[in-house]
Amino acid sequence: MLAAFFSSDTRLVGAALVVVALAGCALPSASTQLTAGPEPIEVRMTPTVIYAGQRAQVLVRSPGADSIALESENGLDRYWSTDSVLSVWLGADFGEAAAGERFAPEWRGHTLSHLKKPVRIASCRQGRCRTYHHELTVKLPEQNQRVVAVTAGWSSVFARRTIRGGDRTVLFQEALTSGVWSLQGEWSAGRWNGRLQGLLGAEDRGLWLDLSRMLKGGDGLSYGLAMHAGVTQSDWLDGGSSPLPNRTAYRIGLGPSIMVKGITASSQFGIYTDGVETLQIASTRLSVNGNLTSVRHPMTITAEKTFAFGGGPIVSRRRDALERLTASIRVVDDFALQVGLSAQRIAWPTDDPADDLRASDTRIILGGQYTLTW
Repeated sequence: MLAAFFSSDTRLVGAALVVVALAGCALPSASTQLTAGPEPIEVRMTPTVIYAGQRAQVLVRSPGADSIALESENGLDRYWSTDSVLSVWLGADFGEAAAGERFAPEWRGHTLSHLKKPVRIASCRQGRCRTYHHELTVKLPEQNQRVVAVTAGWSSVFARRTIRGGDRTVLFQEALTSGVWSLQGEWSAGRWNGRLQGLLGAEDRGLWLDLSRMLKGGDGLSYGLAMHAGVTQSDWLDGGSSPLPNRTAYRIGLGPSIMVKGITASSQFGIYTDGVETLQIASTRLSVNGNLTSVRHPMTITAEKTFAFGGGPIVSRRRDALERLTASIRVVDDFALQVGLSAQRIAWPTDDPADDLRASDTRIILGGQYTLTW
């Protein structure tokens, strides 16, 4: 679904990042030797922790055994094989008497997110069975009571910018690396989701406000109205021999939204102006803040696709299109790694359509951020 947010150039970069990420994300595995000697028993678990909604493979080996059994401490769940190897897939509800989501408890200000589930493993040889005790680790989801998240960060931006005139003549072209500071505050409580975000760099500055109001609640999903307003300024458009001026641009949009706590998806229509001309805007936005969702998650995602147009009765020659995706993944406590991709394409009409000016700005973002929540 998110692939619709990107052009072909951005898809290629995104695919490369995904391949690199998957290459280093092999599932962890751990082996435990319950007993050695002439009747060894080895337990291997992949991955090493069972997460809510997922399963893990438990492999028990006992060379020479006639049968192997694995059961929960309360005896509700039991698996066995008439062989020297037993392979089973277990979920987080293994050994639970009643179905239902179980959340991590709080103790003295700390979240106890790992649950040790005791199991019994029996190995039988020639009618004689020996039983051993083992523990499986289950990662409990954190029930989130937070309503406010404030994030500050710094990122390196790798940009490639081009401005072309008639006959695709290059008026300006550069590839550079720059640093950008960012500050964001987000609030999700009751019927409201809100976010205020600021950006400060050597050539780019911006301030954005997003508000969503729930109008009708539903089973899991709610429906409402979303508004986006922002102001941006870029200092690179007048580079080289480009006749383009640097202007401060303002935009505002309004439209329907789908809401869950910490999540907003909307389609909006509005206007864009730089004080000289006014364009129409159609945009699609998705915001997921894992710090504020009902069950806390280590990831925050923001996706946006905006198209501004005007200056033509049928096919507009004045266009400003933006596609952007940013994501942050929490790695240690409240510190997160931030990655992002964006592509912007702008067109300005001239007296001769063959000489229309076109600019493009493609960016890769890599940085870190720290979040405070309450």
